[in-house]
Order: sequence, then C-alpha cells, then structure tokens
Amino acid sequence: MPRKKQEQGRLLYVRAASLEDVCRHACNFDFTAEPLVMYRHRSGKRLVALGEHIGDTQLAYYVNSGGDGPMLLYEPGNGETKERAHFVSNADQTGKHYINVVHADLSAYREAKEPDKKGIVLINVEKPEDLVGAVARKSVRDESMACVYAFGAGTKTIVAFNALGALADDKLTVYYSKLDPRPECNFARYDYRDNSLGFVRSMESHAYVYAKVINLAEPFPFLKIQ
Repeated sequence: MPRKKQEQGRLLYVRAASLEDVCRHACNFDFTAEPLVMYRHRSGKRLVALGEHIGDTQLAYYVNSGGDGPMLLYEPGNGETKERAHFVSNADQTGKHYINVVHADLSAYREAKEPDKKGIVLINVEKPEDLVGAVARKSVRDESMACVYAFGAGTKTIVAFNALGALADDKLTVYYSKLDPRPECNFARYDYRDNSLGFVRSMESHAYVYAKVINLAEPFPFLKIQ
C-alpha cells in the first residue's frame, strides 16, 4: 500500500510596519528572545517572526531586509531615546536584547493567501480597554508579555488571539476592537486600578501591565471589517 502523502504546512506572510516591530515580537524583555528567520523570498530577503497557528497555516510576520547578520541588537528605547534595531556580528554588551537570526530556506512550506476560515472564530470587542485588559491578565497568568496587533490609517484596529481562555476551543479565536483616533505606539499600557488604557512608545513604569503592540503594514487577510 502506498504511503499517505504527509500534509504540508503553509505560511501566511503578513507584512510588519518596521524592523523594530518584528524585533519587538521576538523579544521577551527578560534578555531572552525567540529567533528570527532570514529567508530569501522571490521578492528579496525577508526577516520573519513566526507567529500563531491557524490549522495547518502559521502566521509569519516579516519585513523586507536590506541588512543581514548573525544577530540583531534591539533597543526598546525610553523617554529620552528612540527604539531601534540593527544587525551586529556578535553580542559584545551585557544587559542588552540580542536576537539570533537563523538563515533558512522556508520554501518547503507553501505560501498561503489566507487560512481556512473554518478554523477561525471572529469576536468583536466593543471596548479596546476590555480587550487589552484580557490580554494583560493572560500575560500575568502566563508570566510572559503578550502581543496585540494593530493596523489602519485613520481608525485603528487592534487584534488579539485567544485572549479569553474560557472561550478557546480547537479553533483560533480572533478578538478585535477599533480605536479612534489612531495611536502611534509600541506598547499598550493597562491600569488595573481604573480599567484605563494608554498607548506609549516605551515602558517606563512598573505600575502598569504592558502588552507589546506589533504594528502591521497591512490588515490580516482573514479579518474583514466594515
């Protein structure tokens, strides 16, 4: 009997707004980080942060890369300095955020235009404070800093995956909410004391719970919002 052909995984590429957004996705902010993949795509070199799974499809957040190297030095910035990231040849400073770059051929994975929508549940959250608050509580429980994703030119949409464990099942649950006006930010800052939400460029106070905001250059193809 012929062997059944193994199901091939797929990658759904979503373009991030900047190199810093891809690095922020990878950084755990405890001086560890998930590796990034440098892949020679037909359109040029792509630096990829692998993300969530939707069935056999995995999200791959990328930027087209003009640089290259074995690792990236990511500096989150503070009130006085701007966030930045650049390629380096070695880790020569302690107390810095270094991200390994794995040079790999991802062509074994088919490129998806969009995932199987039967594997997605979309839920509209009326108040962005509630959405980020749920993400913040999940971050505290998991002892890791979770991500929300943001895109849009005027009104901005923020998206979180599986933010409420009570509603999670075998499908990916996608929560989204709208923000108006559109904030320019790197982090969402949530205050438990009064359920307030702020969007900031750096983390400067331990009085809040933060979530990483990954800015996207394009919407998720499976999220159709009127």
